[in-house]
Amino acid sequence: MTSVEERYVELTPRSKIAFDEHMRLIPAGAPGGISQTLPFPHQPYIERGDGCYVWDADDRKLVDLVYGDWLYPLGHHHPAITAALHAQVDKGPTFCLPDPNLGTRFATLLLDRLPWMDKVRCTPSGTEATMIAMRMARVATGRPKIAKIIGGYHGLADPSLLVNGRYPNPYHVPAGLIPGTVESTVLLPYNDVAATVEVLQREGDDLAGVIVEPILGGSGMVPATPQYLRTLREVTRQLGMVLIFDEVVTFPYGPGGVQGALGIEPDLTTLGKAIGGGTPLGVIAGRRALMDLLDNRLNPSPGVRHASTVGGSPLCLAAGVAVLENLTPDVYRHLHDLGNALRLGVGTLAKKYHVPLQATGAGHFFSFHWTQTPVTDFASAITTDKATVGRLILSLYNEGFVMMSAQAGTLSTPMTRAHIDDLLSALERSLFACGLVQA
Repeated sequence: MTSVEERYVELTPRSKIAFDEHMRLIPAGAPGGISQTLPFPHQPYIERGDGCYVWDADDRKLVDLVYGDWLYPLGHHHPAITAALHAQVDKGPTFCLPDPNLGTRFATLLLDRLPWMDKVRCTPSGTEATMIAMRMARVATGRPKIAKIIGGYHGLADPSLLVNGRYPNPYHVPAGLIPGTVESTVLLPYNDVAATVEVLQREGDDLAGVIVEPILGGSGMVPATPQYLRTLREVTRQLGMVLIFDEVVTFPYGPGGVQGALGIEPDLTTLGKAIGGGTPLGVIAGRRALMDLLDNRLNPSPGVRHASTVGGSPLCLAAGVAVLENLTPDVYRHLHDLGNALRLGVGTLAKKYHVPLQATGAGHFFSFHWTQTPVTDFASAITTDKATVGRLILSLYNEGFVMMSAQAGTLSTPMTRAHIDDLLSALERSLFACGLVQA
C-alpha cells in the first residue's frame, strides 16, 4: 500500500472491522446505495451527521462532500425537515391510500417553480421516474426508440446502462440487458450541436424522445452549453419528439432547476435525490397531455400503467414539502458562491504547481479531473486519470473530507467560505501526500 492508503487504514480500524463483517453477508460491504471502491482499502462507514459534518465509525468528524449522494443541499439534520419527518412518523409513514393534503401541497409548491408543467406523479426513486418517463414518450408518440446523451446517466433502467460514465471501459455494454436495448437506444454526442441535429433528423421517424442531464453527473459534472440544450428543445419540438430533462441530481441548482435558470421548457422532467430530503422520493412532472397517460380515471386501461408501493408516501411528501419551503433564493446564492470559490481555488492550485488538475461543475456541484484536456464533454472527461484523482480523494478523507470514489462532490448551505479554504488547503497537502508535486 502507498503511504496514503496506510494512513487511511490507521485512521479507520473500526470501519475495517465493520467492512469485514459486512462482506460476509452483503456484496461490496454496503447494504445499498454508494460503496467506496479502489483506492479505498476498505469501505468507510458513517454513524451520524449534523450540518455539513458526519462522524465515521471511528468517531472522526469529517466535512461531508457526499451528502447521501446529493440528497442534502440544506445539510444533515435540517430542523424543518427533521420536524416534518417526526410529525409524520407519529401519524404513520404510509397507508397505501393517499394523505388528504400532502400531495396537493407538494405538487403546488413544485409546480410554482416549474410553471410550464401541469401535473406531477411521485415514485420511490429517480431511476423509476426516468424509466416511466421514457415509457411515456414511447406511448405518446408510438415510436420505439429513445435517444440519450453519450455519458448520460439516468439510473438503472436498461437504456441508461449504455455509455453512462460509470465503467472503466467507457463503451462497455453490460450483460443482462433486455434484448433490443442497444438497437433501440440512440446515442447523441454531448455539446456537439451539429452532430446531434444530424442524428435526430436521421432517426426522426423512429425516435420517441430525448433524455438529457443538463449537467452530466456520472461523467464528472460536465455542464451542457445553453446552446446545446436550446437546440435540443427546438429540434425535438420540430420533429414531434418528447424532450425529457433528467434533473434528479441538478434540481437544487436553482428554484426551477437548470431548466428554469436557462428558460428551457421540456415536455417532461424527472426529479429525485434532494427533493425528498433524505427519503426515497422521485418525481415525474410534465405537460397535461403526457401526464394524463398515467390516469386510470380517464381511461380504465391507461396508456402507461404506474404503481409504486411507497411512491409518494406521506413520509416522503412531508419531507419534500419541507425541502421546497426551505430552498430559498438566499440558499441558491450561497451555494453558487461556494461552488464558484472552490472551482476558482482549484484552478489557482493547478497553476501554482503546474499540474493538470481541474474542477468542473456548476452551482454547488463539482468534480475533480486530472488531465491536460479541458473537460467539456464525455470524450474529454474520459481522458482524466481516475487513479490519480482516486488517490487524492483518499488523501482528502485522511484530511477530514468525505468524497465519493466516483470523484464527484457537492456543497451544502451549512458550509462557509472557511470550509472551502480548508478544503483547498487539504487538497494542496494531498498533492504532496500523493507525490504529485515535490516540496
